[in-house]
Amino acid sequence: MQVLKAENLDLKNLLSARKVSLIASAAVLLAGVTTAAVSNSMASGSNNIPGVKFEGRPIEGMDAAATRDFIQKAAAEKMHAMTFRNGDQEFEITPDDVKLTPLVENAVSEAQSYGRGKGFANNLKEQLDCFFNGRNIELAAVYSEDLLNQKIDAIAQEVAVQPVNAGVQLNADDTITHIPGTIGKELDKEKLAESLKESLTNLELPTEKIDLALNDIQPFISDEDVANIDSIIGEYSTYYYPGDRGDNIALAAYALTDKIVKPGWTFSFNDTVGRRTYAAGYKNAGVIINGESAIDVGGGVCQVSSTLYNAVLLAGLTPTERTPHFFKSSYIGAGRDATVADGQIDFKFRNDLPHSVYLKSYPSGSTLTICVLGTKADLGGASISIEREGYDMSPSIYRVYYKDGQVVKNEFLHTDSYHTHD
Repeated sequence: MQVLKAENLDLKNLLSARKVSLIASAAVLLAGVTTAAVSNSMASGSNNIPGVKFEGRPIEGMDAAATRDFIQKAAAEKMHAMTFRNGDQEFEITPDDVKLTPLVENAVSEAQSYGRGKGFANNLKEQLDCFFNGRNIELAAVYSEDLLNQKIDAIAQEVAVQPVNAGVQLNADDTITHIPGTIGKELDKEKLAESLKESLTNLELPTEKIDLALNDIQPFISDEDVANIDSIIGEYSTYYYPGDRGDNIALAAYALTDKIVKPGWTFSFNDTVGRRTYAAGYKNAGVIINGESAIDVGGGVCQVSSTLYNAVLLAGLTPTERTPHFFKSSYIGAGRDATVADGQIDFKFRNDLPHSVYLKSYPSGSTLTICVLGTKADLGGASISIEREGYDMSPSIYRVYYKDGQVVKNEFLHTDSYHTHD
């Protein structure tokens, strides 16, 4: 064992080291006490602690009233109208329009509560973090989505452009002129509302004009739909007297014109013409109800459906629903009529041709002509004739296809049975 000798001990150095240690410990203790005191002072105070900022601007040392005033002034600077643009059109939505409300009290409360009310350790941690790293308060806002949607709806109506269907014009010499359609425009309302949500809730309203995004609306009848229509493929005329019945015929006929039936589609007379009511402009005229002659609204419309039926047959289209009258009609040959009644009896046909067909209807005051325009080549060079066998009260109807003077197809359609008048 080594024995320490007295001369190896430096008593002066030993005492000096102990003194330094004691001083350091005292300094640490004093710093801790001071920090605790400062922290408690800040936690119990009413001013924002050091390092607190509002959107990057210092607000440390401010009490609640000063903080509120500061934030309200900043919020007022942010409250301005948003301008939307569509070409030469401009629209505004103001903060008042959507009840945009800055949440000033929430921001004041956040600024005032930081470093307070969470216990000594958490308070100290927040205070030190705020002192060294800063604490930034952001201002949020709320608004009425319903009011915003109302404003967007109003803008949508102003910028909307309705599409225009393509069509065909039948000229006096029976040639066809194609009329191009136009694409419509509509505002994507949901997209616009969603795009404004963040700007409104963060109170960062755009200062630049906002270009509105419009979606294309394709016309129901496109240029392509009518591109191959080149001729009349079916045409039929019937005659009537002017008057209330004639007015009903004209009203129903106009509802048919410029309608397209694409390949594979089924056309419904009732769905297209609509209900025959006084509100729709129809008048009282002669009808057959339960086998009895009567006067009722819409009398005469069956002449339109019957004329259409014959034009459809001559165009090579496929009738899928057809009903004869109770009595033989005076305006059309036996077996060639097609009666209709609201919600009860319809006339329907299907387009089984390769291309679309297009209806044109011409009521002239005493003559009703309905034309089916289509693609001549779809009939394969054949012409169509409607032929009858049997007597008027019980006729059988055939559709006969001729080519080069020869029958290439003979299609039985139906046999009708009419009643006699008492």
